[in-house]
Amino acid sequence: MRAWFLSRPAREKVLMVVFVLSGAIIWISSAGERLSGTTRNLRTVGSELDAQQVWLDNQQAIEAAAAVSVQNLDPSRTYDSTALVAEVMALAGRAGLAVNTDPPRTQRTSQFAFHTLQVTSRRADLAAVVRFYTSLTERAPYLGLEQLTLRAEGNTGMLNINMQIASVELVKQ
Repeated sequence: MRAWFLSRPAREKVLMVVFVLSGAIIWISSAGERLSGTTRNLRTVGSELDAQQVWLDNQQAIEAAAAVSVQNLDPSRTYDSTALVAEVMALAGRAGLAVNTDPPRTQRTSQFAFHTLQVTSRRADLAAVVRFYTSLTERAPYLGLEQLTLRAEGNTGMLNINMQIASVELVKQ
């Protein structure tokens, strides 16, 4: 290989060296990016593990606080996923708000079931949105507004709203 390289004219030698160096630079930069990505991932995983360890270390206190919270809740006033949809639709109807809902999502723990419902309304009147929000806050802590996005509908004074409403249900043990 060396003899072949030395038998080449000078301009071919220079071009070959440039190509080899270009390839080496591209490979080194790619390896550096992969190394920095791996380092970033290791730091992220390390911080997530630290956060999880804090939760695990405080497990007894968290469970005790949840038990105290359960004592303050009236099980008959909690909402399952079906009751959540029905209550939101009733509140919206009384407020004069036409809404669409997605199917509720549920996350379960040993003591609670958390249901979330995505609610949207197009061309809603601000007064109706305020009435809906007021009636929703009266049902706290059993119902709560987790996210709210308001967008103006042109110059009409109407709003497009997107809400995520959550409910808590006591799980019978």
